[in-house]
Parts: sequence; structure tokens; C-alpha cells
Amino acid sequence: MARVPAPVTVITTQVDGIPAGTTVSAFASLSISPPMVIFALDNRGGMIDRLRAAGRAGVNILAGHQAEIALQFARSGQPDRFAELAWHEDHGLPRIDEVVAWLSCEDLTFVPGGDHTVVLGTVTEAETFGDSSLCYHLREFRDVRPGL
Repeated sequence: MARVPAPVTVITTQVDGIPAGTTVSAFASLSISPPMVIFALDNRGGMIDRLRAAGRAGVNILAGHQAEIALQFARSGQPDRFAELAWHEDHGLPRIDEVVAWLSCEDLTFVPGGDHTVVLGTVTEAETFGDSSLCYHLREFRDVRPGL
């Protein structure tokens, strides 16, 4: 699967005013009508429980220059992944600054998927900001742009 390029996203939520997030590369568009996305989360982390409690998710689609942010949110045992990160609250969800796209999702559905949980979310807000996206391919981050 390392040979299949994947978008790099940080899924975020907020419970009791405390932001949470994790890096996800298993992410895709699911439906246009209604607008829906799909992503998968490792069952070993606590993010699934936080998403169930909040019932909402932010999808931060990382820009090509944001590999360090992807790594920051992928490391386990890091107490505050939002420390020293440029972000703000948008529609009650943590939104990382300078992402290439931002989605706010509600009506989350959770489906077992082996050692992961597949999450389906209805997109309620969406914005795009550029064309430089972060991709993960052959175990390396790559900046993907039109014409490259």
C-alpha cells in the first residue's frame, strides 16, 4: 500500500473545550449529494471516543509545506499536539492555519473496519485555499502541485 499515494489530513474535534487531533491518510470523498467524506482511524488511539462524544469532525487537508504538522499529529504520547501550532476555532472545531482545504463534518457514522474504525461524515462547511497538497507516497511526504 506504500505505493498508493494518499492525501494527508489532520482530523480534529473538540470536547469540553479541549482540542484533539490525529493525522490520517485514509481519507476520500464519498458522496456529492449529500456531500460526504470517509476516513479511517486506528482503534488504538483515543480519537474515536472523542469524535463519538463530540459528534463532529474537522478535516484539515494539509498543504505541501505542512509535513511537520503531519508528524506532530501522528506521534503518540504527545500531551498537547496543538502547542506552538497556528490554529483557530471554526464552527466549534479546531482548524489548522494555512491548510489547502478545510471541511466541517457532522452526522458522523462509525463502521468497524478491522483494526480501524471507518468514519463517514456529512460535510456542512468547506473552503479551499490553494493547490499545493501534502501527499504520502513510498513512506515519504511529497508536495503535490498541478504540473509537477
